[in-house]
Amino acid sequence: MIVRVNDANLAEYEDFIKSHPKGLFQHSSKWAKVKSAWKWEAIMLKDDESGEIIGSAAVLIRFVPVIKNALFYVCRGFVADENDFETFDRLFDGLLELAKEYKAYCIKIDPEIVIENKAYKEHLISKGFTELNPGCMDFENVQPRFVYCFDYNGLSEEELMLTFKPDYRNRIRKAPKKGVEVKIMGKEALDDFVSIMAETGERDNFSTRPKWYFEKILDCMGEDARLYMAYYEGKAIAGTIAIKWGENVMKYQYGASSNAHRNVYPNYALQWAMMQWGLECNCKVYDFGGISGDCQNPDNPHYGLWRFKHGFGGYMKEFIGEFDYVINKPVYNIYNIATDLKKKIR
Repeated sequence: MIVRVNDANLAEYEDFIKSHPKGLFQHSSKWAKVKSAWKWEAIMLKDDESGEIIGSAAVLIRFVPVIKNALFYVCRGFVADENDFETFDRLFDGLLELAKEYKAYCIKIDPEIVIENKAYKEHLISKGFTELNPGCMDFENVQPRFVYCFDYNGLSEEELMLTFKPDYRNRIRKAPKKGVEVKIMGKEALDDFVSIMAETGERDNFSTRPKWYFEKILDCMGEDARLYMAYYEGKAIAGTIAIKWGENVMKYQYGASSNAHRNVYPNYALQWAMMQWGLECNCKVYDFGGISGDCQNPDNPHYGLWRFKHGFGGYMKEFIGEFDYVINKPVYNIYNIATDLKKKIR
């Protein structure tokens, strides 16, 4: 039985995605409020006899101006056992019914399913999905295809620290001795964070978010998000935003660091603070976020990003990619042409 999520059953839905191994903060109505430029809908599949939730699908909906057709974006896929294709099919059928209501021209999905699960990708293709950017190695997709992470594996702080490279352990310990102080801050510190983020973006050549976006993360995610700031001699020199989701994942979502005072190791101290939060919450995985699939190549511009994350131990994970299910091909083609043109103009 497919049930549409509404105010009456929202708490039940949130409990399910927070306890399920495939549940992520991107599936939550909290994150939907951060992405308020999109409309949000979610459906649940319930067992006909017990009434228990078997799986769910959350979709962000964006309308094409003038013609009013919609793009359905299922960020990070369905929340269900990954090899339960019967549940997948029933959730997909439910989305197709919802798509009719919104005149959707496409359903986009980028499941957090590792590349080794060939059956999942084959099932997507059998349902009519088409892979975008096959073989991509960098950041061509909406969400990173490659991420770096480590498993907590029930380790203590001392045991976890021993999995880091020796010089990383030393830098974490030296940072406070050199005068670095890491604090959990509120929105009052966002001016400093945004300023440092702009400095980081200019240095590393990426676009940055405005202050209001980070305000929405802290407001909407509540206790599931933290802003960490590193101070040296009373001045903010680095900051990060971490998001946790149940006991599944501690996610390093955003990071910024000044060009000054890098020799006092604020970035190492910040990572350690977020990892400690994950330990406190009994999280299973610490997610460092996206990296390039070619990151171990010293000539790759993202090599430094991988090298920094790699020093904390862990491993690279590759997901199966991003897929589109086209419902209205003329609208789909027009939208893609307009999007490409907009990128060229920028």
